[in-house]
Amino acid sequence: MASVTDFEQGQEFTVEAGGRRVSLELSAVTPIAASPRPGGGFSLMFRGPRETPLPQATYRFTGTSGAHDIFIVPVAADATGRLYEAVFN
Repeated sequence: MASVTDFEQGQEFTVEAGGRRVSLELSAVTPIAASPRPGGGFSLMFRGPRETPLPQATYRFTGTSGAHDIFIVPVAADATGRLYEAVFN
């Protein structure tokens, strides 16, 4: 089971989507204080390229901390990229 210690702000991850590799940067790691989840809950915010939108789905994130299957939801887009959130609660 993934824990907050598996993730550090600034980490780079690669996901495969539709036969393409997309690079995502972990831009925020936020503990969820009142979570009933064993080991504590947390949320992750990822920033990806604007030109490659990822739909809400589970992706295999591969990075220096290993590989994790993470469900992400698109939450925002601006001129510099797209934001995705994953919540472990």
